[in-house]
Amino acid sequence: AGMGYDKVDELTEFLSAVSVSVEEALQTNETVDIFQEEFAHLGSEEAGDVSKASSNLQEIRTFTDVGFTKGKRVEWIEWVPNSTDMLVSSYCENSHFCDKLENMGKAGNSSILIWSFHDSLAPHANLIAPWEVTVFRFYPTDQKYLIGGLASGQLAVWKLSDADLGYALREKQKAQHNNGGEVEKPSAVPSIPHKLLSVIDDSHKKAVVAIEFLPAPIELERRGRGAAEKNPKDGPVKYFLTISGDGQVMIWDFLTLLESMNDADLQWRPVHRVQLQRQDSGTEMGCCHVLYCHDRFDEKGNKLLTNFFASTEEGELIYGDWAAQAGEDRKPEYVKQMFTVSKTFRPMLSLERSPYFPEILLGVTDWSFYLWKDDLWKDGIKEHLFQSSYTSTSFTRGVWSPTRPSVIFLGLVTGGVDIWDFSDQSHKASLSAPVTSMPISSMSFLKHGENNSEQKLAIGDAGGNTHVHLIPKNLVRQAGNKEMENMRKFLNREEQRVRYFEERRKALGALKEHMEKQAQMAADEDATTKTVVDQDKADAAAEDLYQKLQAECLEELGLKPV
Repeated sequence: AGMGYDKVDELTEFLSAVSVSVEEALQTNETVDIFQEEFAHLGSEEAGDVSKASSNLQEIRTFTDVGFTKGKRVEWIEWVPNSTDMLVSSYCENSHFCDKLENMGKAGNSSILIWSFHDSLAPHANLIAPWEVTVFRFYPTDQKYLIGGLASGQLAVWKLSDADLGYALREKQKAQHNNGGEVEKPSAVPSIPHKLLSVIDDSHKKAVVAIEFLPAPIELERRGRGAAEKNPKDGPVKYFLTISGDGQVMIWDFLTLLESMNDADLQWRPVHRVQLQRQDSGTEMGCCHVLYCHDRFDEKGNKLLTNFFASTEEGELIYGDWAAQAGEDRKPEYVKQMFTVSKTFRPMLSLERSPYFPEILLGVTDWSFYLWKDDLWKDGIKEHLFQSSYTSTSFTRGVWSPTRPSVIFLGLVTGGVDIWDFSDQSHKASLSAPVTSMPISSMSFLKHGENNSEQKLAIGDAGGNTHVHLIPKNLVRQAGNKEMENMRKFLNREEQRVRYFEERRKALGALKEHMEKQAQMAADEDATTKTVVDQDKADAAAEDLYQKLQAECLEELGLKPV
């Protein structure tokens, strides 16, 4: 009785009652999450402190495929809209310049791969392209359309289904998971051909490097020489910009294309184009990135709708207007301002707008990064707001943190990531995290979903690998409730410094000019005085010579002087 044998029947009855539920729990692995962070939700009092050992990036997936990605670099990454476990990557060959010359003008097969977290060993789908895809974007209004810029200068459009984007797969897996069955994997990677190509003769001459969608209300007028806000704000996006190394900015009408996509004789051409040129030499201005200017007004208070920012292949930043008008004796000046402070004679690597301060731009070059503010340019100050210290390791990419206003992630040629936190320090990186042994070629944050609980960063390298990392909590949560305010104070302080030095430069320039004028006037006065004195001496010497000659002449004639 002391051993509890009298309760064996009760124990048997209890085990029989709970055996079914325990078996189900064990089968579905719902007993305990062995990967759960026990201290992930304790609080945010330590948030923002990047000096802790827990600030390391945690790699959760690596996507690569020997058949598709071997010997290539990840050129561009986008997350599938409304999905937190699927992303899309494009790949380009790691070829030397001589090899590129041999294959120039030859069409081939290139791929955009859709990856799923459910299977990291094989791509979910393969989007086939006739040329390498250097950049691509999902159409914001209907995210089943994907627009890609090709190395040939053309644009390609793919139409994706729910199955291609993984929506149907998730529903099927969820149903099979609930039924206790195993998830079936496809035997082959489905291939999706492009739906449409732009006309090559009317496309860019070099590879498309940037795609920027214009706001939905904008409607072009006079064949692109003007614009007005005529469309509803919640309507479909109609136009987008493309830019290339040939210096051309093109505007494409995608909404009209969708309406006539099934026409057999459809030829897709841009609705407007401008050629950017250098004013000193008249040559093409090769560009790398483009950003549309939002909420910019002229002196009369009229909203400007045709302006853009772009970076050049020599590291400069330009402010342009695609609707610039020509004068009577001059060509239209599409480049309104050029900022050469960041000129490195190498292409600018990234140009991004801050998600918290729309007037702040991030420009990344090989050796440093720059912060620019639009208000300074409006006042004619061609100076950057902030410049980082030069680094011994070259940068390759740069992105803003989507949840922290003062944090910037910078990819390195060594395969690491430098994390700058301006709420901590501004003279050097607050943290350096290793990612891969290959140079980083692309970076993209997951910006939709619940970023405060689980923030993901996709990083592509030059070896064709796409790494997905979880960002630690102290780099996700803001450093207290005043990080936004502190970052604004930092930017305002830097702006005051730039304005002060600009005022001092003008004041010292005016003082220098005034002193040079005073010195010139004094020199002229001294020269005039010296001229008068010299003339008096010359007259006196001439008079003495005359008197001497007169005396000698009178003496020879035997005459007495009067």
